[in-house]
Amino acid sequence: MRRVILAVTLGGVLLSGAACSNDTKTTADAAAPAATPATATTTAAPDYTADSKKVCDGLEKELQKGAEAFGVELGKMIGYKETKQTQNAAKAKKAAATELKNWAADVKKATSAAKDPKLQAAGAEAADNLVKAAEGDAFFAKFKTEKDVDKHFETELNAWFAPLSTICE
Repeated sequence: MRRVILAVTLGGVLLSGAACSNDTKTTADAAAPAATPATATTTAAPDYTADSKKVCDGLEKELQKGAEAFGVELGKMIGYKETKQTQNAAKAKKAAATELKNWAADVKKATSAAKDPKLQAAGAEAADNLVKAAEGDAFFAKFKTEKDVDKHFETELNAWFAPLSTICE
């Protein structure tokens, strides 16, 4: 985009220079209005690269912090399920859901500070994905043993944060 603007600007300068190069004008030339070069009125899209990098770097810290807090509670839930401690498993599930919601709030807060509206929207969508998982039983039902974490967690994590994956590479 910068090259296009530069080319249009240089083109305008060259046309202006060519118009001034002929000092001997006839009366017909003097009476004729000078042709004005067409100016490009294209607006370059704002460059959010530096701000997005800053936001994404900060988001990485939030993702790690949230994953750790959630992982602890998910691990407790699985441990209680494996030992048939139903009440404790239900409490741990509730705590894990709370951690997912906290994680969602942190993601939304971190990305809402971005200047890029696409990054803001992606962060809000990722946060919504976390909340949906926290509020539904289907996600937690997938985890009965430690082996289930290996089978399902990475897939779920990738799905939750897919909206951010193209922006925060």
